[in-house]
Amino acid sequence: MIYLKTKVKELGRQEATRIAKATLKWCQRALGVNRRKKWKLSTYIRKAHDGDDTCGEYDCWDHEIYIYWNNCDDVRELIATCVHEWTHSMQPIITKYYKYPGTYSRNPYERAAKYAEMKWTPIVWREIRHNINKHNKQQL
Repeated sequence: MIYLKTKVKELGRQEATRIAKATLKWCQRALGVNRRKKWKLSTYIRKAHDGDDTCGEYDCWDHEIYIYWNNCDDVRELIATCVHEWTHSMQPIITKYYKYPGTYSRNPYERAAKYAEMKWTPIVWREIRHNINKHNKQQL
């Protein structure tokens, strides 16, 4: 059984990727897509380079989300990272985010992404856990 507190490194790449993909699919369905962009959002789930501790990032110029599964401590953090970065993909990053003069933690767009993590992570897990664990049982 996989739980929110299950360590990602115990799951491995394949299972972490499956959870991240399910979360990003949920985000698209439930949160929608940024229609202001001229091209479709691309998502990449990959292993981070040694020494890089970033869990995820949104590239506003290329409209791409990167999830670094091996830097996420547990399933909760993996899901929260996906939600956080999806939230950034919906925001006016180019026109407003970078114009904010304050610190990272006080930036209203970071605060909105952090709030989205807290709000949606338990809901996402409640909706995807059955399929995640059903698949996990079939693999045993």
